[in-house]
Amino acid sequence: MGWAARITGMKAERRIAIVQTTVSARAEAEALAALVLKNRLGACIQITPIKSIYRWRGKNESANELLVSVKTSPGAAGRLAAFIKKHHPYELPEIISLNARASREYAAWAARETKRP
Repeated sequence: MGWAARITGMKAERRIAIVQTTVSARAEAEALAALVLKNRLGACIQITPIKSIYRWRGKNESANELLVSVKTSPGAAGRLAAFIKKHHPYELPEIISLNARASREYAAWAARETKRP
């Protein structure tokens, strides 16, 4: 049994994907989240305020942003990343996909919610 199963008591784990991006305003985050859900590309979306510090065009920059984390099925992660890129307001959006493990039930729910009709 893996460490996550020992900690949480999960007997079986399944894979999910977490796709993250950042936006500059709550309205942008909520609009993107609504589109993702409408298009069945994500099962659950969390929006968290963050401070980003980065280099852009040779200068150190910082910005208050919102981190948009989408839980999805591994099979939908690529479609979700392409969708974010197409609908994102930034010139160069952050799009990061992480592989994760979840309980069998949560992963099955995510798969059902992101299944193409």
